[in-house]
Amino acid sequence: MSTLPSNYSLVPFLSQESSTSVTDQNSPEVFKQNVQIALDQVARIHELARSGLNGMQNAYQAGNSPAQTEADLIALDQALRTLADFLKTTGVGAYPLLPPDAQGAASGPLMEQHLITEMNQEVQILYEKLKRIQESSGVVAQHLSTLDTTRPKP
Repeated sequence: MSTLPSNYSLVPFLSQESSTSVTDQNSPEVFKQNVQIALDQVARIHELARSGLNGMQNAYQAGNSPAQTEADLIALDQALRTLADFLKTTGVGAYPLLPPDAQGAASGPLMEQHLITEMNQEVQILYEKLKRIQESSGVVAQHLSTLDTTRPKP
């Protein structure tokens, strides 16, 4: 049921002489192919999830087959496991998978700039929060020290 190509498994390191018969697993072409396979798997998972969700939502409707819903959910589970294994073994899982309509020459730098801006905003928020905590702890420490000096010593 899997649509993974024959070069899915990791090939051990080979010498240059024997590498002509096996594609280099680190080449950009293989990586692009792996990304496309991952995107196809994500689309299939999306379809299976929709089908399973529709089956559960319409469970009590006439004409709905619980066996088909169960088969869809089993296939979804298997597809998720296959995709997770594929992403781990190929290294594609370390990168975000953009939907096909969001990919393009201009979207790469824009996406990166958006991520940088978002990260900078989050860092700024965390910095301000830490600064407020430090200021508050300074105020508390000052109040405690004034209370300690105003008490009479026994």
